[in-house]
Amino acid sequence: MDNNNQNYNNYYYGEANTYEVVTKKKNVCGILSFVFGLVALGIVLISCCGISLAVIPYIGWFFGIIMQFGNFLIIPSALAGVILGIIGVTRKNCSKGLAVAGLIISALVLLFYIIMLVLVIVTIILAGLGVATTGVFAVIMEYINQMQNYTY
Repeated sequence: MDNNNQNYNNYYYGEANTYEVVTKKKNVCGILSFVFGLVALGIVLISCCGISLAVIPYIGWFFGIIMQFGNFLIIPSALAGVILGIIGVTRKNCSKGLAVAGLIISALVLLFYIIMLVLVIVTIILAGLGVATTGVFAVIMEYINQMQNYTY
């Protein structure tokens, strides 16, 4: 064996320090979950605030269309966001930030919309029973009576 200090690397049998840079893959399900959640949130916000925005000239028709047909897109969009968010969170070696955000937004929109549907159904039932005679209940009851008396 050569004890020369210049050849010390020739007799080193240890493991070399190699560092791998691990890049996380794009989480397509997380991105889609975030997009579907934002779409559902946008439709809910336009539907809630659309009445005041619908009176603006030239763009009122746009908000009216979204308020009429957009409500059919809220539940499928929010459900897709929740499902894709769950898939995106459970993926390994992927970034999970957008998946978590999409999951939270979609779940909150879905919860809000279900609560609103339950309140509307309870309102209609109370108005039909004649429990409420003032305010929104009276208007709904009057509308139901007009629909029942309408001849085709």
